[in-house]
Amino acid sequence: MSLGMSLGMRKILALSCCCADVFPEQSIVYIGGNALNLAVICAKSKEAVSVYVAGNVGTDSYGSEIKAIADKYNINRDKLIELPGETAYNLVYLTESGDRYFKEGSWSDGVYNSYRIHEEDETFLSGFDAVASTYNDSVFADLIRFGKAKQGGQPPLISMDFMEHTPIEKWREYLPSIDLFFISGKPEYFPLLQQWSREFPGIIFTATLGAQGSIAFQNGSKYQCEAVKVSEVIDTTGCGDAFQGAFIVDYLHHRDISSAMKAGSKSAAITLSHMGAIQ
Repeated sequence: MSLGMSLGMRKILALSCCCADVFPEQSIVYIGGNALNLAVICAKSKEAVSVYVAGNVGTDSYGSEIKAIADKYNINRDKLIELPGETAYNLVYLTESGDRYFKEGSWSDGVYNSYRIHEEDETFLSGFDAVASTYNDSVFADLIRFGKAKQGGQPPLISMDFMEHTPIEKWREYLPSIDLFFISGKPEYFPLLQQWSREFPGIIFTATLGAQGSIAFQNGSKYQCEAVKVSEVIDTTGCGDAFQGAFIVDYLHHRDISSAMKAGSKSAAITLSHMGAIQ
């Protein structure tokens, strides 16, 4: 049992993308990135949490804003490293219905992509109840290695967002390292996710389905949750991060998949109702 669990406080680490979302058509910049978005959602929870964010930021104004947001929400940024150069940024475009999309060349790495987890960092990781990242993060291979080295059932839970990238079958080799599997899903994924849940007991496989809610599988059992309705979808940026952050916090405290899905749905609905991932 981790120190956080024994005291009722849950420790969560978000890795490692902190960036700026630049909306050129609206001439607006929002600070975000998968790690910072998720960390803020966790920190805003009413549950007892201690939230950390780690990664690289540059010495520019975007980096300064990222640090300011972390401080605003009492997110520990001791492992948020400032390097000479630019903070990563993304050029984000919106359809008329509020769905985001990207054009070729939208993403700029800046200093972000050089962040790594080394073997000497693994003691630090072991002090958390959950560590969250994405499949395309610079630390993906490091977390997979760390997850394989964990003893069964020991913290932290490794939460990985596979977003909406296919073919889904390619992710199977990484499953022994993961505890919480998230993907932006399609109905044709469901049989495979349910099969995997039987093959890899204990892992929670969750597919978010937009307006159709979400579905999860564990040990062959299926869980479904409706989406919380919103009057108008303003911007889908950060919606997945919001769902996952709230899911992780709720699950760490209550160990109830249905409750965690409901918390994620509520959080995603709030994010859908404003521009940018962080309000």
